[in-house]
This record gives sequence, C-alpha cells and structure tokens, in this order.
Amino acid sequence: MINKIDNPIPKINEETGQPTNLTRIPKKVLDREDFIKLFITQLQYQDPMNPIENNEMAIQLALFNQVDQLMNINDTIKELKDLIENFQLNYAVSLIGKLVKIEGNIGRVENGKFLGGEFTLEEPYNKVKIIITDSQGKLIKKLELYNLEKGTHRILWDATDINGNIVPDGNYFISITAFKGEQPETIIPMIISKITGAILGESTKLVLNGKNQIDIDQIKEILGG
Repeated sequence: MINKIDNPIPKINEETGQPTNLTRIPKKVLDREDFIKLFITQLQYQDPMNPIENNEMAIQLALFNQVDQLMNINDTIKELKDLIENFQLNYAVSLIGKLVKIEGNIGRVENGKFLGGEFTLEEPYNKVKIIITDSQGKLIKKLELYNLEKGTHRILWDATDINGNIVPDGNYFISITAFKGEQPETIIPMIISKITGAILGESTKLVLNGKNQIDIDQIKEILGG
C-alpha cells in the first residue's frame, strides 16, 4: 500500500538553485537588528528624485532611538528579574533547617517534643477547646482551657496522647475552638514548624515538616535552627 505524501517536492529555480515554492513564515517579534535592516532598506530603495526629507529622517531616527531605549529597558528588567529569582533561591536554601512561625493547623513533634504553637484571642472567652489528631484523624489529645483573657496564649501540649504516652515523631493536626456563650468560633493558631526543603520553579516554595508547601511571604517569624 502506498501512502499519499502531503508535502510536495520543492521546485528548484535553475538560475538560483533555490526552492521556489517554500512558504515564508514572518517573525512575530522584531528585534533591534530587524529595525536597523528596515531603516537601511528604506534608505537604499528610496526614490532618488524624491528622497526622504530631513524632518522625516529626523523623526524616524528619533523613533528608532525610542525603540532602542525600550529594548534596553526590557533587557534591564529581565536582568533584575533574574537577580531577584537568584536572591529568592539563595534565601530559601539558607532557611532549610530553621524553625519558623506560620499560621496553620499542622503541628510537629520531634525527638518526643512538640515544637510549639500559640493562638491569639481578640476578646475574653469562657472556654477554649484544643483537639489534636494524627494524620489518620485519630484523636490524640484534648485540652480544655477556661476563662481566658484577650491576648496570645501558648499551646501547652507535652506531646503525649490521651493515655499519657509519648506520641511518635511526626505531624499532627491542631484545631482550636473558642466559646463565648453557646456560639463556637474557630481560631487559627500560629504554629512553630521546621523548614525541611525548598522547591525551585517559577515561584520558589518552602517545604515545612517534610510535607506542606508554602510561599516565603507566609512566614511570620524566623526563630533560628
């Protein structure tokens, strides 16, 4: 079976030796060299009996100068962008291994100790309930606090479960509910986490506790390593 050939064999000009039926694909973006070629071509093929007037020549030179300046600005912007990306990369790498405060619900236990966390109340509450679960949703610990004043309060968890046993190292979900009367209110805590890695790309990401990804600007405070 013979397959039909979609692309015809190019015809060759006997005088020039070049194909005669090739389709020219125009450039979508002109660069500095293209503008110079256009300008020179215009000068070469101008009517000698009606040459370009001085004022028109001056206008075209001025326009070319503006185009050249805009291209220089674009080059400068690209250099600044590359510089900022390199700075973010170096900064992200320098944070690996450090402890940071971040708004979230994932707490971390390492070497049998809870890295820490806190929550802020905008007004006094009669009761605050803290529920800690593992990655499977199993209840690990329940803490209940009463008559808390307005301000910041630490999450005092000793990294033990409901039976008093030290929990395995890893990540734990912490939910906080505040009560004033019968209407509960969800409170997002500020958790201490460890930066364990960085993901490079168009937007550099940090890896927290070996799992969660965040942007650099989500860090509220750097505590050290």
